[in-house]
Amino acid sequence: MTPKKKLFSLLGLIAVFFIAIPILILFSLGYRLDSRLRLVKTGGIYLADIGSDAIVMINGKNIEQSGVFEKNILIRNLVPKIYYVRIEKDGFRPWKKNVKVLEQKVEVCYPLLLPLKPEIKHIPKYIFKAENKKKKKRNLNEEYSKAIKIFRTYNDPVKSLIPGWENSDIKKYRLNANRRLYKKVFLSRQGNKIYGKWTGMDDKRPFFINSAEGKLIYSSDKNILSFGFFPGRNDSILVLLENLNLYAVEIDTRFEIQNIYLIATNCSSFAAINEFLYYFSAGALFRVDLES
Repeated sequence: MTPKKKLFSLLGLIAVFFIAIPILILFSLGYRLDSRLRLVKTGGIYLADIGSDAIVMINGKNIEQSGVFEKNILIRNLVPKIYYVRIEKDGFRPWKKNVKVLEQKVEVCYPLLLPLKPEIKHIPKYIFKAENKKKKKRNLNEEYSKAIKIFRTYNDPVKSLIPGWENSDIKKYRLNANRRLYKKVFLSRQGNKIYGKWTGMDDKRPFFINSAEGKLIYSSDKNILSFGFFPGRNDSILVLLENLNLYAVEIDTRFEIQNIYLIATNCSSFAAINEFLYYFSAGALFRVDLES
């Protein structure tokens, strides 16, 4: 190689070095090139409480899988745009959402993952025990009695077993079967529409209430017989329609996808507490384990 070629090679390597170093620095700081070849700061998506062995896909590609002891997943360094996120978990219904990622922001999602075949158990009113070979004694089922007490108090905010309904809030929001409050989220039914509003401090408003004013979170062309919060969550609700179908509905209506799941059919009334849902169907009482 001639001295001239060596010089050009050396200058080329120096040029590559000075070009690559700023790119590597910007890359390490979280900058990426978008589809228009513009340098942008990246964002992320945080998926909370999805449990173990959940597969996360973005735009149809497998991205990550939660581990045995891992309940949350943070996906970093995403170029700002809308991503189609899908979560699949063995034995559970798939969850999907269009998530808009902004520069230097992390979009938080609490996916509502429900079992494909939840454990449904008939709760008889009486339990029969044999006293002897010819005679059986009929005893009132203790779980049935406890469930009836839940039904009696479910729509009464004063006596409700659901935490967070304090006397001051009862008076302020005039809570009843059509006006509910849980963990600062206020729901009200107007005809066949349900509206939601955040009642806490504005800087603590959750992702699924993206407006300081009340927002429409559910609408149906059928009459709504009753509704309530999904047990343990203020970002999802249970809705019973006149066709006796009971649905679980995510409050999160961002980005044009709202997950709605059919929970039970031929349901005349329901009440929920902890991870269990009780409902009557044709006069019989059933219990559904929503976490099974």
